[in-house]
Amino acid sequence: MKKKPEPVESKKLRNIIIIAVVLVLLVLNYFHFMKKISSNKELVSNFQIQEDPMEKYRNPAVAGLFYAADAKDLERDVSHYLDNAGEDASGGKPKILIVPHAGYPYSAPAAAKAYARLEPYAGTIKTVILLGPSHHVYLEGAALSGDDSFKSPLGKIPINKKITAELAKKSGFSYKYKAHAKEHSLEVQLPFLQKVLPKANIVPIVYGNVNPQELAEALKPYLQREDTLLLVSADLSHYNNYNDAKKLDENTAKKIETGQADIDYHHSCGAGGINTALVLSYKMHLKPNILSLINSGDTAGDKNRVVGYGAWAFEGEGWVSEIEQQVAAISAFTNIYREQLLSVARTALNEAVLYNRVYKPSRDDYAEEMFNKGAVFVTLAENKELRGCIGSLTPSRAIALDIADNTYNAAMKDSRFDKVSKEELDNINISISILTGFEKMDFVDEADLLNQIEAGVDGIVIRDGYRQGLFLPSVWEQLPDKKDFLSNLKIKAGLSPSYWSDSLRVFRFRTVEIEEETGL
Repeated sequence: MKKKPEPVESKKLRNIIIIAVVLVLLVLNYFHFMKKISSNKELVSNFQIQEDPMEKYRNPAVAGLFYAADAKDLERDVSHYLDNAGEDASGGKPKILIVPHAGYPYSAPAAAKAYARLEPYAGTIKTVILLGPSHHVYLEGAALSGDDSFKSPLGKIPINKKITAELAKKSGFSYKYKAHAKEHSLEVQLPFLQKVLPKANIVPIVYGNVNPQELAEALKPYLQREDTLLLVSADLSHYNNYNDAKKLDENTAKKIETGQADIDYHHSCGAGGINTALVLSYKMHLKPNILSLINSGDTAGDKNRVVGYGAWAFEGEGWVSEIEQQVAAISAFTNIYREQLLSVARTALNEAVLYNRVYKPSRDDYAEEMFNKGAVFVTLAENKELRGCIGSLTPSRAIALDIADNTYNAAMKDSRFDKVSKEELDNINISISILTGFEKMDFVDEADLLNQIEAGVDGIVIRDGYRQGLFLPSVWEQLPDKKDFLSNLKIKAGLSPSYWSDSLRVFRFRTVEIEEETGL
């Protein structure tokens, strides 16, 4: 049976549908193709790397309140303050800065004076330890941040996770998110840091009730590194009238100038940080240089209730350390009483060897100052070889008595040697080492400790539990290498040369030495 021919109208309709489908497909393919090769709306000059969704960062809390929230406006403001800070050629590279932390219209003119000092060192300062008081959360000790970075409108600034983790192991430090979340004392510093030290990382620390001495001891090892700066965030007096505020702040400035680490919290909301800076400056021989001392009555506020702002840079050689002061005092003492000191030792040696008795110096025979307390080691040598050495660690008795007793013990009771005989007496040479006090050393690891030890100068004491070892500075003559010196000191303490423990305590001291003329 023949198939009926398809009506013309149906054929036309089918062709139209086919053509329409083809056209639709062509159009869709065209737009798909054009999408692949056409330009995006975004400019290359606006390109930004997408944030790592796993990264943790602190968002700004006071942008738009203390400083501009818009990046361009903030960049302009920071540049303006720095441009108007002027030049200060009075010092070198700062190790510590004190800067205020109020809203920029109020305190930024003072802060910029400090930040301008950092611009020449943008390539050498790599880590900034930020230390600021807590305004929102009560704290015992110091709070660290567990974030990877802090953000400001100018971008992110990375946190030094290694130093943060090391500090977290120290007493008084802990991670506390809430302490950082709303805190402005550190946040307001970020835009200035990003402008003057664009490649630096930070160690943000917010503190509450802290001991400045303990905080200084924890931070000192890091500040001894060439690439690390401490930035202390602190405002001065609060809500006094203009004239009273000036007097209060000038008094605080005088304390900072003279190194008095007893700034009161009523005179600065950052007193703990300032006192920590002063303790460190004393330990590290840094001198404070005042850069600005103003208040809100000088900038953007009225003069009835003002807040004070100051800026200081600590650099160069300042105060002489306590140990060096003691060395100077002992040297002056030995210059005057050298002959009497050696006379006590020689008489005590003769009494010990000839009569087996301890010499008791009399006030009738020696100057009154010979009965001031002192700690000494007495060393006996025969033909330049050690023949006995005994001493005291602390000044608990008259120096004349200490010399007499230690001379007897060096000659008769040093377990390493036989008693000095009468035949040896004329060949024995006596030297006396007068000790300073002890300074506790703060270090991160053994490499850091070795870096801090001053070869040829420091006497060292190590303690771990009931074990203890001491080397006088004179031992450097036999062990000039620091590692050898420390390894042998460990052996003396009954420890392995490779021994290391977080419980190990180390102290340094200095000595002033006098000895008899060769030939006695």
